[in-house]
Amino acid sequence: MSDEAARSQWPGVDAGYAFVVPSYQMAAARYEAADNRLNTLLTLASSLTLAAPVFGRAVDAAISLSSGWFILGIVLFFVSMAVGIAGRLRGGIVLPNPGIHYQKSLHHSEWAFKKNAIYFAGLHFDENIRSIAAKGRTATVLTILMSSELLSFVVWIARS
Repeated sequence: MSDEAARSQWPGVDAGYAFVVPSYQMAAARYEAADNRLNTLLTLASSLTLAAPVFGRAVDAAISLSSGWFILGIVLFFVSMAVGIAGRLRGGIVLPNPGIHYQKSLHHSEWAFKKNAIYFAGLHFDENIRSIAAKGRTATVLTILMSSELLSFVVWIARS
């Protein structure tokens, strides 16, 4: 297909190209927010776990640290840490690589370069959204585990 025929088939390339860089910026910001949410949940879970025995001892100096409820809370803490750390390590953000553009795209016309950049930005956007969604699901699982941990600590203290 000639460049002119392609231009007539996709007349909006110049306008669409304006969305390429912002699409990567938006994905990067959402990825960072999802990753920060996991960090916050991991920090909160650690704080609650460290505070639970102190609070338990403040309520009842003779409270047993060998209680099944306390042990369950500690196990849930370790499971939530493993889930949270795995969620942080899994996935990543796909950004344009100038070296790849140099190797594979600079021989195209400016219009064809823009058209291809839009196409690859769309593919990368889909992959980035999948990665962000996975972090969101991990945050949901982490929240459930952390809530279960907190509940087990409350039961542990209440039953002492």
